[in-house]
Amino acid sequence: MAIDDRQFLVCASSQLAEKKYVVVDLLYKNSPHTGIVFRFNGEVFAYLNQCVHMPKALNCERDTIFDERRELLRCSMHGIVYDPITGESLSTMCNGDRLNALRLNEVDGSIYIRDKRVRPFTNQVSQS
Repeated sequence: MAIDDRQFLVCASSQLAEKKYVVVDLLYKNSPHTGIVFRFNGEVFAYLNQCVHMPKALNCERDTIFDERRELLRCSMHGIVYDPITGESLSTMCNGDRLNALRLNEVDGSIYIRDKRVRPFTNQVSQS
């Protein structure tokens, strides 16, 4: 559901509990991708769902984006870990590289992606 040309609905705020995430189909710079939107320490964050090491989704092998302690983002293929707040890789491999952050808003009980590089691909959102 588009609010204007630069913003589209991800989900209701109540659907995104602490350390839970949704995967959103989207067009990033006119190419199909998925994004991850999650709540961490009470705030909502969004990144392209793509590891900086290889073009694989963070949840490509397991249905999770967090490490075992649920404190860091983790690529399920090679174990690269990221700071969930900054998207920066904390692993020796790719140290300092960052996930591609997506701008978003949480207003009036809803979460929206608001990023000029992004357009909705479909209306489907999957939750985990």
